[in-house]
Amino acid sequence: MVLFAPGLFSGERAASDGLSGLVSVKGTVKLEALELTGGEVMEINRAVQEHRAVFRQIDLFLDAKTSSGRIEADTVLVWAMVLEADGECEVRSWSRKVERAALVPQMVHYMQKAAREYEEFRKHPDVTRNFKCIYI
Repeated sequence: MVLFAPGLFSGERAASDGLSGLVSVKGTVKLEALELTGGEVMEINRAVQEHRAVFRQIDLFLDAKTSSGRIEADTVLVWAMVLEADGECEVRSWSRKVERAALVPQMVHYMQKAAREYEEFRKHPDVTRNFKCIYI
């Protein structure tokens, strides 16, 4: 008797497999546990592509406030992002709590906000030399 995993020969992949290589997920929650939909991956990738001239690496730090280990839509996650700019500076978020269902919209919104803040910051070259990190 031989058993095969579903999708082994059909080429099925998890939606998260298509996530931009510029995004890394760190912390106690692994990317696979999020079970990102194809639409969510597209939203994240679109935001990354939109801001690729500003940010060259995006690190998402995730921890879950659950004991079951399974991430559901209402699972509360603690997340933070670090968006690395041109090597001179990075934009960091403070840790925030969000339900899994709202994680991707929050990430996309934060990327947009971080890009606006970083562009504003860059308008003042005398100030930028004194900072390596911006928290928003």
